[in-house]
Amino acid sequence: MEKIIVLGIGNQLMMDDGIGIYLVEQLAKRDHPENVEYLIGESDIDYCLQQIEDASFVIILDTVCTGLHPGDITLYPIEQLHEKQPLDLSPHNVHLFQSLYLQKDRIQGFLIGVEPHEIKFHIGLSAPINEIWRLLLEKVQSMIEDLIKNESAE
Repeated sequence: MEKIIVLGIGNQLMMDDGIGIYLVEQLAKRDHPENVEYLIGESDIDYCLQQIEDASFVIILDTVCTGLHPGDITLYPIEQLHEKQPLDLSPHNVHLFQSLYLQKDRIQGFLIGVEPHEIKFHIGLSAPINEIWRLLLEKVQSMIEDLIKNESAE
């Protein structure tokens, strides 16, 4: 059975920059297949890389700044982030995504990015993100389930 990692990255001290961590905390409490492990990587990219070394499929949850509306979700194949997306999409991605790109023949996966409302020093999510939190959580869970189902079918 292949190992699948859902990795939340971000910084909870910077409001909506912690979205990936908050999502992983909530999703880990829900039912999920045995081969799926939910991990919090925060902004320690070396720790993240160490944790995903023996995974074959990785789903990263993070804040992405694309200019869309707060709470909008975008999906990016990891192997395309390095080639086609600007590396300033997320403050955490340069080292992580470059490393994953170099391992693209061994590790497949996706970045699920959530557009923030506000990133500044403050613990907790912004009011606009809190207002849609349940819907956001359900959408991300559904996306993860679909990605895992499609990966398992291949």
